[in-house]
Amino acid sequence: MPHASEGEICQAVLGFVTEGTYPEEKVVAAKFPAAALAKELELISQAREQVENEISSLSRENTFDADDWIVQAQQLHADIERSRVTAREIVSQHEQTSPLREKVEDASAKVALIETEIAFNQAVAETLEEVQRLCEQLELGRTTLGSGHITAAIEQLESTKTAIETDTPFSNTNVMGILSGEVARLRGEIEDALRFRWSDQVTIDRAKGEFRITDDTDSLDETIASLSRLGIISSANEKFQNDFIATVIDPILLPRADGSSRAVEVTETVVRIDSAYSRTTVVEILSRITDVLNYLRLKLPSSMLATLPQSLIPAVASKAIAGWLSSAIPTTLDGLEDFENTLDCVLHFTKTIQSWEWSGQEELVSWVNQAPRLWLTRRRVDSLDSVRKAIAASKGTTKQVERVEKEKVSHADEALLENATTDDWDADWDDEKEEASAAAQPEEDEEDVSAWGLDEDDNEAPAKPDVPDAPEEDDADDAWGWGDDDEEKGDENKKPPVVTEKKPTGGEKSTPSSSPKEVVLREVYTVTDIPDSVIEIVLQQIFDSRDIAQPAHSKSRVASSGAGLLALPTLILAMFKATSSAFYSLKLSSGQMFLYNDSLYLAGRVRELIEEYELSRLNPDVEALEKFGKIAYSKEMQTQSTIVSDLLDGTQGFGQCSDQPYKSECENAVSATADRIRDVYKEWQPILSHSALLQSIGSLLSTVIGKIIMDVEDLGDISEDQSKQLVLFCNQISKLEDLFMPENTADPEAVPVTAVYVSNWLRFQYLINILESSLADIKFLWLEGELGLEFSMDEVIDLIVALFAESDYRRRAIADIRRAPRE
Repeated sequence: MPHASEGEICQAVLGFVTEGTYPEEKVVAAKFPAAALAKELELISQAREQVENEISSLSRENTFDADDWIVQAQQLHADIERSRVTAREIVSQHEQTSPLREKVEDASAKVALIETEIAFNQAVAETLEEVQRLCEQLELGRTTLGSGHITAAIEQLESTKTAIETDTPFSNTNVMGILSGEVARLRGEIEDALRFRWSDQVTIDRAKGEFRITDDTDSLDETIASLSRLGIISSANEKFQNDFIATVIDPILLPRADGSSRAVEVTETVVRIDSAYSRTTVVEILSRITDVLNYLRLKLPSSMLATLPQSLIPAVASKAIAGWLSSAIPTTLDGLEDFENTLDCVLHFTKTIQSWEWSGQEELVSWVNQAPRLWLTRRRVDSLDSVRKAIAASKGTTKQVERVEKEKVSHADEALLENATTDDWDADWDDEKEEASAAAQPEEDEEDVSAWGLDEDDNEAPAKPDVPDAPEEDDADDAWGWGDDDEEKGDENKKPPVVTEKKPTGGEKSTPSSSPKEVVLREVYTVTDIPDSVIEIVLQQIFDSRDIAQPAHSKSRVASSGAGLLALPTLILAMFKATSSAFYSLKLSSGQMFLYNDSLYLAGRVRELIEEYELSRLNPDVEALEKFGKIAYSKEMQTQSTIVSDLLDGTQGFGQCSDQPYKSECENAVSATADRIRDVYKEWQPILSHSALLQSIGSLLSTVIGKIIMDVEDLGDISEDQSKQLVLFCNQISKLEDLFMPENTADPEAVPVTAVYVSNWLRFQYLINILESSLADIKFLWLEGELGLEFSMDEVIDLIVALFAESDYRRRAIADIRRAPRE
């Protein structure tokens, strides 16, 4: 209740005194403060004065009885006094009610607290009663479980769980957590009991290799229903399937390395795996699996068989294909009959599964339908693996083979062949662009190494041998021959042109004959046993492709893939290119040269097969093999050229070759370079044909000579001592011409054919003459001799300036050389 203010209390007392009005309830209940008495008296005094004034005013205006007014004033005064006494009494009574009010408020608070405690105690009691009831239900569930009534225990669990989760008074209390834990514990106990019963009804003993299912179908159905009710049937099925596969299926379907497997005994009560391994066939394996699956079909309830085959049969099919069926695919035609029996057996197995109204056998049906493709794939894998094994098993055994080729040449070329036997008929390294360029400029002399693909410049001595532009050997596309078909197929049967024009010695010119003569070219070179092994694998595919169309095999399911066997030789040859480089490099000395010989020999053998069996599809493979061999040759030539160039770099350009210690370094470098070329000659001599050997050694020597000529021409000033020392160095290199003797010649007067194989040999000899000749001799060589054929006028003048001091005689000699006419 709101309290009255001091002003309201004073006005209420004043109103009661003056007007006789009774104050409001809040004023009556309020305590009259002692401090308000003075104010109250003041108000009453003011009211009295006001009344007196009004009376005086009225008395002046009206004639009245003063005695009556006096009596009224006295009465008013008495009323005021009574009001004052009343106010004091009110204040006194108010002061007496405050302690009572406080007692009432205190008593009300205690009553409310007691009522709250009573309600709380009542709720706690109800909660404890509910908890006790739920705990009794859980204990009842455990008791029921202990007596073996799992279904009743599950029902008790579900009802208790529902009661806990639905409209409970302790949803957000610790009791809820405790009860939930007890429910989970009871559920775990039920699950353990179910799994124990399941393992007792469906027994899988890995140690003994036994599997049995109880004969009590109703009890097994109840167990499965309980597992489903708890939502753990999937995990139970998964565990059962894994254990069943590991204990029964795997011992049957996973063969050992020797192809043996374990037998199985299936009775009405048990499936027992034999502990011993024995040799078996695919037919027996599928029969064993059929017996085992039939045992499952008869013993397991329909509720479980509705889902189990959907995952079990695909697993069985995958293991059967991986373990037995894939390996049953034959790699020869002799095994096709057994393979047909295997396919029939697989189809019978799938039909049996289908008759049980099971699913999951689609993979096996697909495998049978894809038998032609699978057989061809197996043949491809086997043939490629055979190439790898043949290369890996090679002992590096070598043999000499002869290459024979007939070519029509002119009489002049025939004479050149008789004198020098230098035609490089066994290889052609010029690409089509180079051939076109050579045809456009027939008057230019061909390089002695052009047939080997070494594109050296006539006018400039290279520091290293030029090789045909070709992709690196380790390029995967080139190694496998992809893209070879894109090369100009119109020239597949075009033979490489024979080099019949060589640089004549002494400036002689050859005249073509009007009647070419056929010349038989023969050379012997060395190959390993690898090409013959590869050819045997290729022939196997060709023979099988022919034989599979014969009546003995024509009705086979895989007969339609016979034509596909003819595509395998391309892959076999690609496999040779992809795997041979590493073997030749690691296992054979001068492996790249052996690889070159083997590649060309293999290409020749394949060309024979093309002609014999009309396999024009292999023409690109022949070209790819030849290209592959030439790449190996180029790499080896580049390596050896780099080596001799690096050795010759020890001369440091012959700048101070007559002064020690540079003189010794130059001597060592030149000697090491010459020895290296002789070592390479000895290493390659038993491998390459004689012409190929001279071509390769000539290329290396040409590289060395070109570098020496370039270094000498770069010398701005050559002293007499330097000139003599340079002549000694050049003569040391010139002694290498004894490597270029004609093959199988007994003529003691036979001369080396170095100039035929070393493009800059005559230029090198003229350089020696210039270094050791007088100025008059050099002028004579230019004016009367053939020095102009090897050196340009500027080169001769630069050498003269470097060799001879400034003089009138040198100036006249240079002037005569400049004025000399050029043919």
